[in-house]
Amino acid sequence: MLNPLDKIKTQVKRLSAYTLNAPECRVKINQNENPYDMPEEIKQEVMKRLANRPWSRYPTFVPVDLLVTMAKFSSWRADGILAGNGSNELIQALLTVTVGQGTKVLISEPTFTLYRLLIEILGGEVISVPLKSNLQYDTDLIKQTAKEKEVDLVIICSPNNPTGCVIKDSDLIDLLKDFSGLVILDEAYHEFSKHSVVPLLKQFSNLIVLRTFSKAMAMAGLRVGYLLSHPDLAKEIAKAKLPYNLNFFSLTAAIVTMENFHLLSPIIDKIIAERERVFVALSKIPGLEPINSQANFILTKTSIKPSDLMARLQTKDILARDVSRYPMLNDYVRFSIGTEEENNELLETLKQTFS
Repeated sequence: MLNPLDKIKTQVKRLSAYTLNAPECRVKINQNENPYDMPEEIKQEVMKRLANRPWSRYPTFVPVDLLVTMAKFSSWRADGILAGNGSNELIQALLTVTVGQGTKVLISEPTFTLYRLLIEILGGEVISVPLKSNLQYDTDLIKQTAKEKEVDLVIICSPNNPTGCVIKDSDLIDLLKDFSGLVILDEAYHEFSKHSVVPLLKQFSNLIVLRTFSKAMAMAGLRVGYLLSHPDLAKEIAKAKLPYNLNFFSLTAAIVTMENFHLLSPIIDKIIAERERVFVALSKIPGLEPINSQANFILTKTSIKPSDLMARLQTKDILARDVSRYPMLNDYVRFSIGTEEENNELLETLKQTFS
């Protein structure tokens, strides 16, 4: 008898799906979201524009208004920008047009697990380079391995999830100069580091930058991301992007949010200040060793088994992230930065737990 599963790629059946076990908790600091809701002024303007738009019609096939606004917002050219249903869709589209059987893709682990999953689904070979023992990028090893293994693509998340480390511009430039393949720089958390590599796009045609509205831009529920690259690359990547991939609600919200970024900027500054405060407080709790972060979360080594610590936090209605299955992170958990009140509650619970 025919087994339908025989038609599924062998490498796919070997993999585990990207998933998240997220029970409902009052203090939710497990997904690196902006803990503050979108400012009401932005919400009202979005609803006003939507009310005057016929819902029975498709969005514009090429969202020119969105791309022009993104170009102004990011200081890059509109014909080198693609918008997606979250940056994850654009990662998938980018890898779809570049990765096939035997394509070599270098990633520095631990990092965002979706990279490895998509590469392997597409038949590519993951070339893994570990972070340094202090969980910072080992750029010399990345360059050396890329050359020796003759890799086709390099993916770097900066600030990196889940460690919060960044790659220096000088190191990235050295890599771009010596590498004949594509370098993908995922900037999902760049607003929290107050830095972007987008200016390097003018100098290096093999650089691709990814961004999202799900973190600092307070739009995780609306799923908007964008990709910036040389226009010739954007044209090819667009072939793997689904038509009408952005609904007009999300599209409109993204435009209004960029036009009113001055309302979000103080909120981002508040999250950064909280990150620094929480880092210092975590450092003073015996049994915890936080890692300095440039994102909106703090990776922390724990003397209590991570799964046990997560269970204890959940009894206090606090949901954080167990990252102990990541390479090099057997003893680590990750705390997203919440509101001041949420962070105080987390810190007090941790003090009691480790006392």
